[in-house]
Amino acid sequence: MSAAPAAAPSAAEVELRALRFDCLGCELVGVLALPAGSLPAAPRGVLVVTGGPQYRAGSHRQFVLLAADLARRGVPVLRFDYRGMGDSEGEARDYERIEADLEAASDAFFGAVPALRELVLWGLCDGATAAAGYAACDRRVAGLILLNPWVRTAPGMARATLRHYYLARLRQPQFWRKLITGRFRPAAAFGSLRELAGVAGQAAD
Repeated sequence: MSAAPAAAPSAAEVELRALRFDCLGCELVGVLALPAGSLPAAPRGVLVVTGGPQYRAGSHRQFVLLAADLARRGVPVLRFDYRGMGDSEGEARDYERIEADLEAASDAFFGAVPALRELVLWGLCDGATAAAGYAACDRRVAGLILLNPWVRTAPGMARATLRHYYLARLRQPQFWRKLITGRFRPAAAFGSLRELAGVAGQAAD
């Protein structure tokens, strides 16, 4: 017998506030979710860092539902659009250039919720990578929740190529046809393989 799906938090249980705040001359837009009624806001809040290209609602409204569920449990949540995304001003940018946006959102979060003492950054994909990079710069960050962080390094790419390309080539009929007909260039292939192996070995340093 399958369990019944959990009921979604009702609007009466959650207070939503629109926030507008400055980031280096650009106006950013966010939505603050707070516990409604007599339930006090917890001293630890959650700042949602979306993965691009997504705005503060997220695909299938996942961030809306997450924020409402946490707020219903007393946890204040801020989800926002960084510069160039959603309703926020500015030019579009990648996850490596949103440190100022995260700082501005954190400042606005603390300004809007006086009970707040610390933050947990909840990041998705490249937003998770941005959150991890920012956390060490802000003493208010007490924790990280990282979903599918996007991490790419030269040693990692080399190891993936060795594992998924070269091994797969040995199972391809085209490779063996090239080898038999003399169209395979072993010097170039082994040179590339040796170079990749050297780069991949750096991951163990």
